[in-house]
Amino acid sequence: MKYFDVHTHTNYTPLDGQSKEIADECKNLNISYIDIGTDVNTSALAVKHSLESTNVYACIGIHPNDTDKIDIDIALAEINSLLNEHKTIVGVGETGLDYHYLDHNKEQQKQVFIQHIALAHKYQLPLMVHVRDAHDDVLEILQAHAKGLKIIIHCFTGNVELVKKYVDLGCYISINGVITFKSTKDLRDAIKEIPLNLLLSETDAPWLSPEPYRGKVNTPLNVPIVVKAIAKVLNMKIEDIAKQLYDNAVKLFLSKIIESVS
Repeated sequence: MKYFDVHTHTNYTPLDGQSKEIADECKNLNISYIDIGTDVNTSALAVKHSLESTNVYACIGIHPNDTDKIDIDIALAEINSLLNEHKTIVGVGETGLDYHYLDHNKEQQKQVFIQHIALAHKYQLPLMVHVRDAHDDVLEILQAHAKGLKIIIHCFTGNVELVKKYVDLGCYISINGVITFKSTKDLRDAIKEIPLNLLLSETDAPWLSPEPYRGKVNTPLNVPIVVKAIAKVLNMKIEDIAKQLYDNAVKLFLSKIIESVS
């Protein structure tokens, strides 16, 4: 079986020091993954990892929690430069809105989110969206600015009502190890409402390790556990859902790369 982790961070401590070993082990197990940048440094490192291993790709951007800590114009200019230079970059983000911490400037987050959407339009790349305690505003901005884009709602942990709103916009929904937690019945019910062609798997490593490794450092090597959990919720054979999730990710992220070499 083949697996695709569409959102991981081997560019973050403690995984960054062993990124090549992780990539090699994943390759041996037919696991591909996308390293996600959340600032200029981790974005550049994600690109570096994608150039070192044929099963690793990059998605780059500025996390909403960092928008009020940096010179955003300089940071976005550097992200734009990376996007212009490297074909192993398969998406823009992670970007979005995070209202969990009250000291973060909501209006600035919104403007930076819209600027990321503009970059996704410019390069015709998928948009990797982080959303925490901000679903109404994210939905409003996507409706107003992201028409025609392929959108991924990463680390989805919402309910049936919320998943239907994103699906109505044509968004892909990415599920990680949270699905293995006993307290996530609403999420398991929501997954059943996602069309199979819009469903993705991720780890969000080094965080959110699935059971039975909850509380320990996560890696892309755990994505088969996530896939197995999704198969159980959907009452599908793991071989069938693994193929569906892998094919979805390849079609979404790699179609331009495949076309360029064919």
